[in-house]
Amino acid sequence: MKDKTVYIHSLTPLGGIAAIWVVLFHVDVSVYYRELGGLLPREATGLLSKGYLWVDFFFILSGFIIAHVYGKSLSGGLSWRAIRQFLWARFSRIYPLHIFTTGVLVIVVLLVPMWYSDIPEGSWGAFFNWNVLPNHIILTNAMTSYNTLSWNIPSWSIGAEWWTYVAAVGLFPLIFNRHKYVLLLSTLSCSALLTALIYWHPVKSLDITYDFGFFRCLFEFPIGIGVYRLFQDKKGFSFLSKDMASLLLVLLITLIFHFKMPDILIIPVFSLLILSIAYNNARVKAILELRTFRYLGDISYSIYLVHGIWFMLFWFSFPLWKATYGFEVLPIGLRIIYVIIFMTLTIVSSHFTYFYIELRARKFLRNLASDNSKAAQRS
Repeated sequence: MKDKTVYIHSLTPLGGIAAIWVVLFHVDVSVYYRELGGLLPREATGLLSKGYLWVDFFFILSGFIIAHVYGKSLSGGLSWRAIRQFLWARFSRIYPLHIFTTGVLVIVVLLVPMWYSDIPEGSWGAFFNWNVLPNHIILTNAMTSYNTLSWNIPSWSIGAEWWTYVAAVGLFPLIFNRHKYVLLLSTLSCSALLTALIYWHPVKSLDITYDFGFFRCLFEFPIGIGVYRLFQDKKGFSFLSKDMASLLLVLLITLIFHFKMPDILIIPVFSLLILSIAYNNARVKAILELRTFRYLGDISYSIYLVHGIWFMLFWFSFPLWKATYGFEVLPIGLRIIYVIIFMTLTIVSSHFTYFYIELRARKFLRNLASDNSKAAQRS
């Protein structure tokens, strides 16, 4: 059911860079909240402590990409067959790796007590609560009443995105290919709802995850659709297509992070960055399409989910290491070594999960759907 579209190559590497920033955010979390000292001083800069905002970039980008690939199909007359094809394509993209990483943690949680019969760690039971595991399996882990992140902590956003895909089946006919004022109203309404969510939620920021993270995605996905419509009409092309525009937007994002400005300000800047990178056909595009950045973009989904497993490993190892070696704060040199080790483990393991879990499972599931469809036609 895919439209005949031109692949926008430079957006995939941009996703890889965003995934790396999220990993660095969690690396910083793992040492800061273990009272080992942050990677960067939080009182001086939000470059890492605001890293959770790159998830909002992914939600907006998701709306843009789905509009680019499926916009015409989803906004026309829908059939149940077309809906099934779309949802199965998205399910086969996100679910296999999600259930694999969750399964790895389940095995770890079952095995660890065999070596350590008495785990003196309160967050063990909080993170690995068996009662909340079904929410992860059925992807409702971004709309639960549980009081903390659990199991593979980045996976809440996968649940949020899946149910947003389901909602998109009804959303696209309402706003895609409609009059520009309908799209403008939709974008403004979602921005207002997102602002209200920040104001209403106790954290007073966009770091909304396990409880109302679904709404965070639901309100940002249509903004991505709106950005795509601007892309179709080439709005702002003369300026945004220039290298200088992309660099200025990256600088603005850096400043918003560094000075810890209100989170809602990042939404229009992320939107413009996506538009600028999609337009760009000059040096910025050439840099993003270097082999290294393309590779990081290809494995970015694996990077995003797999690093949650390594986070848990180090999170529960740090108290043991502190007790064994007697350090209170991790020396700067060891922090740098820790970052290198964490990133290396994440990227190497993501390489294997991308090729042996993501790609193979996706191919199997899509071939299975194709075979079932052919069988149904024959019958």
